[in-house]
Amino acid sequence: MSVIDVDKVDGIGIHNDGAMVAMLISDHLDWTNEYEHLVQLQNKLNAYISFIENKQYEEIYPKHKFTTFQIEIHFQYEPIPSCLKFINNVNNQLNDKHISVNYVIE
Repeated sequence: MSVIDVDKVDGIGIHNDGAMVAMLISDHLDWTNEYEHLVQLQNKLNAYISFIENKQYEEIYPKHKFTTFQIEIHFQYEPIPSCLKFINNVNNQLNDKHISVNYVIE
């Protein structure tokens, strides 16, 4: 699974404190086609946000009550400035929903 598999969650787990769901996006795309890559990433993030808002995580963790959610993007390639700006804007929009997006470079 990866950023192009919009209808699948790449990875999901419970944070050590038990109050947070952590979700993984695996992004293997390079930045040759910046626009297409950003669209793919936006589509995947929107699917994850919908997954959270519709409480689909309860199918996996029916007995847990979560207060925060983290989406972690694992980039194979260094994100470009427009991607970092996009992630920052997404975080600003999701802050009141207790959802955060961060990233790592593998």
